[in-house]
Amino acid sequence: MKINRYFLVIPFLFFILINPAVAQNKEQTSLKSFLQTLEERFNVVFTYADENIEGITIKIPQQSLTLATYLDELEKQTGLTFNKLDSRYITIQKESSSEKIAVSGTVIEENSEKPLVGAIIHSGQKTTLSNKNGWFSIQLNPREDITLIISYTGYKNTFITPDEWGKDPVVYALTPDIQELEEVVVNYIATGIDKLVDGSIQLNTQNLKILPGLSEPDILRTAQVLPGILSVNETVSYINTRGGTNDQTLVLWDGVKMYHTGHFFGLISGFNSHLIHKTIFIKNGTSAALGGGVSGTIDMKLQDYPVNKFKVSTGINLLSADAILEIPVTSKLSLQLGVRHSINNLIVTPTYKDYYRRVFEHTAVLPNKGSSADIDRYHDFYFYDGSLKLLYDVSEKDKIRFSFLGMKDAIEYEESALINDTLYKKMSHLSQFSLLSDFNYEHKWNKKHATRFSAYVSSYNLDGYNAELLNDQSHVQENDVLDWGIKLHSRADIGEKVSLSYGYKFDEIGIRNLDNINKPDYSRDVKDVLRIQALYSEAEFNKLFNRLYLRLGLRAIYLQKFNALLPEPRLALNFKLTDYIACEVQAEEKSQCTTQLIDYQTDFLGIEKRRWVLSNNTSIPVIKSRQLSFGIRYNRNHFLMSVEAYGKKVDGIITPGQGFQNQFQYVFGIGNYETKGIETLINKQFRNTTLWINYSVALNNYYFGELEPSSFPNNLDIRHAATLGGSYTFKNLEVSGGFNFRTGRPYTRPMQDNPGITNNIVYDTPNSSRIDNFIRLDFSAKYKFHIRKMEGQFGASVWNVLNRKNVINIYYVRSNNSIEQVDQHALGITPNVNVRLVF
Repeated sequence: MKINRYFLVIPFLFFILINPAVAQNKEQTSLKSFLQTLEERFNVVFTYADENIEGITIKIPQQSLTLATYLDELEKQTGLTFNKLDSRYITIQKESSSEKIAVSGTVIEENSEKPLVGAIIHSGQKTTLSNKNGWFSIQLNPREDITLIISYTGYKNTFITPDEWGKDPVVYALTPDIQELEEVVVNYIATGIDKLVDGSIQLNTQNLKILPGLSEPDILRTAQVLPGILSVNETVSYINTRGGTNDQTLVLWDGVKMYHTGHFFGLISGFNSHLIHKTIFIKNGTSAALGGGVSGTIDMKLQDYPVNKFKVSTGINLLSADAILEIPVTSKLSLQLGVRHSINNLIVTPTYKDYYRRVFEHTAVLPNKGSSADIDRYHDFYFYDGSLKLLYDVSEKDKIRFSFLGMKDAIEYEESALINDTLYKKMSHLSQFSLLSDFNYEHKWNKKHATRFSAYVSSYNLDGYNAELLNDQSHVQENDVLDWGIKLHSRADIGEKVSLSYGYKFDEIGIRNLDNINKPDYSRDVKDVLRIQALYSEAEFNKLFNRLYLRLGLRAIYLQKFNALLPEPRLALNFKLTDYIACEVQAEEKSQCTTQLIDYQTDFLGIEKRRWVLSNNTSIPVIKSRQLSFGIRYNRNHFLMSVEAYGKKVDGIITPGQGFQNQFQYVFGIGNYETKGIETLINKQFRNTTLWINYSVALNNYYFGELEPSSFPNNLDIRHAATLGGSYTFKNLEVSGGFNFRTGRPYTRPMQDNPGITNNIVYDTPNSSRIDNFIRLDFSAKYKFHIRKMEGQFGASVWNVLNRKNVINIYYVRSNNSIEQVDQHALGITPNVNVRLVF
C-alpha cells in the first residue's frame, strides 16, 4: 500500500514536467498576426504602439511552448522588449526615446461620480497620485510607457493604452471591487490577528506576523496563543477550548467538518496552513448558521476569488516539503493546487527524531529500555496531504467553487524475536486517512440578496493491525466515518444597518467500529447512522446609534431517529460605551451528536486511540451546552486591555470519552462538567514592536451521579495559564519570543496500602493530585528577501529553548506485583528551519 503515499505527488510532477515534443514549423508570418494567436491561446492582451511592430515578420516557433518561452523567442527575433504587467496584460517596448507627452485626467467613482482622492496612476517607474479633485497629470514616453494603470483600494484596476491617451483631460470612472468583509474591532496580539465585532477572532494567514516558536504559519498552533484555548498534551489535534475535550471543538475546512486534524499523530496541523486564506476562532456567540462544536469552532476558509496571475510557492522544513500552484485558466476560472509530504523517507532530521520520540514514548514502537524481548525492530512512518480548489465566476451574479482535501498518516512496524531458538517476525500497521470535498454555488439576486447552495462529504478511516509476537495475539481495528449533506443559505440586507440570514441543512452521518481479536476470540462490528435536519434564522443589526452591534439567531435541530427537536438560541452583542471602551455579551446553546471514546490501557501499538461514535440517545446521549460570557475592552493609542468572564455547562458526557486512567477507567457513567473562568489580555503595539500578555483562571469540575465521589476536578482543569510574548520587526527581519506557563493537570495517585495479590490498583480520591507546572520558552525568526522576480523567506525556530522536561501526563501500571509510574513528556528542545520561495 506504500504506493498510495505518492498518489498526489506523481500527478503534480507530471503536470510540471510534461512537455511533449513536436516538430517545428519554420513558416514566417507577421508579428501582429502571431500576437493575436497568442492572445486567443493564453487569454492575454498585448499593448503596443502600432508603429513599433509595423512590418515586422517572424519565424513561427514550435507550437508547444509556454507563454514565457514564446516571449523570450520573440524578443530574440524582433529586438523588442515584452514586459508582463500582470498575468494578462503584456506591453511591447522599443528602444528608449526622449520624447515625452503629458497625460492628464480625473478619476471618479463610477456610481456616485465623486472624485477619488489618492488614486495611484503609474506606468513602469513613473507614479503620481490624484489630488482632492481627483485630477492628475503625468509625463510619459510613448516608447517606454506603453500602458498606464489607474488603481485605487477597493476598486478594479483600469488599463489605458497609448491609443486612448488624449491631449485633452479625460474622466476615468473606476468600478468598485466589492467583497464582503467583516468589521475589525481591534488588532489582537499580533498583526494578522483581529477581533471582530461579534466577538470572534480572525486570523489572516497572508498578513500574519511571526509568533513564538512558529517561523511559518500553523493554524492550530496559532489557536493556542489565544486566551482560553490550549492543549494539555501539547498537540494540535487535542485542542481544549474553555475546558472542553478536543472532539467538542468543531474544526471546519472550507465549510466541511474535519474528523482528523493532525499529522504526526497530532503534533502538526493536518493541512497546509499556507493554503488557508482566513480562519475564524469562535469561543461563544456562534452564528446560527453553524451547528455542533459545543466548546468552540475553528472555521478555516480557502481563497475565494479567482487569480489572474500564475504563481508557484514551494517550501521545505525539517519535517516536510510542500508546493502550491495558483493557475489562472481564464479571467473567470482559476485553480489552486497544493501538496505536502514528510521528508523522513529522504533524510531523518533531528527535529523528526524529537517528534518521533514524543509521539511513540512508552509504546510498542519505542518502549522503555529492557522492556521487550525483541532482538530487531523496523518501522516506517510517513504523512502527506494534498488539496485542490476550483474557482469559477460564471457571471457577475453566479459563482461556483469546488474544494478537495486528502490527508494520511501511517506507520508500519515489524517485530522479530527468538523464541525457542526460532526466529519469528510479525508486521503491524496503523493508518489514519481523510477525504473532504465541497461543491458550492452562489447566486446574487441583486446587490442586497444572495443565496448559496453547498453539497459536501467528509470521510475518515482509521485502520490498524497489531500483532503481539510473544503471546501470538493479533488485533484488527477499524473506525470509519462518512458524513455528507447539503446546505441552503440566504442573506438579505434590509437597509444599510440590518440584514437577515436564514437557511436549511441536512446531514447524514454513518460511523462504523470494528474489532477482531484472535486470543481470546472476540469480534465486534457496529454501524450506526443518524440523520440531522436543521432550520435557522438570524437577524444582524450593525452600527445602530453608531454604537451598537447585535446579532440574534435561532437554530432548530430535528433528530428523526429520536423524534427530538432541539432549539438553540444564539446572541452576540457589542456596545461602545465611549470611543475607547466597549462591552461584549455572548450567549449560546449548542448540541452535537458525535463524540470520541478513548481506551488507554489497550492502546493500539501503545498510541492512544480515539474512536468516533454516534449518539444513540441512551448510553451515548446528545451532548448539549449552555454558555454565557461578558467582557469589557479598552483600546486607545495601540494599547489594548480586555477582560472576559464566562460560565459554561456541558451535559451528556460519558466516562469513556474523558480518558480516565484511574478507578473510573472501566466504569461507565453519564454526567456533565461545569467550568467558570476569566480571560485577560494586555497588548501594546509600538512602531516595530508588539508586546502581549494573556492570563486565564478557570475552575472546571465533573459531576457523575453514578460515581463515588460524584463531583471531582475535570481532567482538563487547568487553573492558571499565562503567556508573555513579543515580536520585533526591522526591515525584512522578524523575531519573536514567548514564555508559556500553566498549572499541571489533575491525576490520581494510588493508595499507599495497595495489595500485590491482584492486578487491580487501589486509587486515592480521583484527580486529587496535580502534575508539576508546565513551563516553556520559545523563539523564532524569519527573514524575507527578493531575488529578481522571486520572493523568498528563511525562517528558524526553537521550541522549548530551556529544554525543560515537562510532564504532560502521569498514569500507573502493574509490573511484577509492583506499581510503576509512567510519565509522558512534552517535546524537549526542538529546533526547526524552513525555506520558502514564491515565483
